Amino acid sequence: MTLSDVAKRAGVSIATVSYVMNDRAGVGERTRENVLRIADELGFRLNRVASGLRTGRTQVLGLVLADITNPFYPEIAGGVIAAAAEAGFQVFLSHGGTDGGLDGEVVQALCDHQCGALIFTSLVVSDGPLLTDVVPHDMPIVQTVRRIPGLEADFVGIDDRAGAREAARHLVELGHRQVAVLAGPSASSASTERTAGFREGLAEAGIEPAAAMECSLTVDAGHRAARQLLESSGRPPSAVLCGNDLIALGAVDAFLAHGLSVPDDVSVAGYDDIWFASSRLVQLTTVRQPRHEMGRGAVALALERLADPGIPPRDVIMEHELVIRRTTARPRA
Repeated sequence: MTLSDVAKRAGVSIATVSYVMNDRAGVGERTRENVLRIADELGFRLNRVASGLRTGRTQVLGLVLADITNPFYPEIAGGVIAAAAEAGFQVFLSHGGTDGGLDGEVVQALCDHQCGALIFTSLVVSDGPLLTDVVPHDMPIVQTVRRIPGLEADFVGIDDRAGAREAARHLVELGHRQVAVLAGPSASSASTERTAGFREGLAEAGIEPAAAMECSLTVDAGHRAARQLLESSGRPPSAVLCGNDLIALGAVDAFLAHGLSVPDDVSVAGYDDIWFASSRLVQLTTVRQPRHEMGRGAVALALERLADPGIPPRDVIMEHELVIRRTTARPRA
């Protein structure tokens, strides 16, 4: 069924049917009801993508996740998809890679599909020129979790430095003085802020990290880094601050494989509070981010930008929470 079929059956113009199906003003209520009834009888379904290609804008948002295998990001995607659906939008989902660095073809494909706005969780500083060169200047960009300093775009996330400081203070208050930091990649603004917060929280007590290592945001990377800690020093630190929960899980596995107990021999703190952190088998101390709400917030910023392109860029900083569980305890005497 096409617009022409509906228009012929209803005895109106194709333009009238288009106005009705796109919920635009200028059509009488009786005509609108008649067109909708006939469209339903004929099984007509508006192709919003094709309509958007004609008008230069679709009811579609583009979402680029940093790492689709990390449970943290699908939870953000869930918030994006739910909020977009409520507003009558669909979501095109793309994968940006584990440690950042956008694929130009991915961004170009989203732009070619005339997405109404783009939401990124994967941005690193080196992506700035790509966004400038590829993304049309009138296509809104929303940064989530990570951001590019100086980029004129909206942002939604948490205060990563403050959350990391709280995690470090927690270990200090427990009595830990030999604390190692397993940080995420420095190319990520979120990882950089967390590393700075870890150091600041320790420095308040006059403590320098016993060791500091940078690694990818994966379980395998956390396992390798923790194993390297053990092999280089001969004895573990009393506690480890990790750049995310996956690094923390890998570190816990490495310590257990080495015959150490968590937290009796070494305490471990993560960051994000993804779903497995609260498992009875793990019970990971971590910093909670409101992932679903961040996704919904990103959509709200995108829709507000579409409605009023002239408003200045905004930062939406959501609440975080230090969640203390079983993997941190006082050090042995």
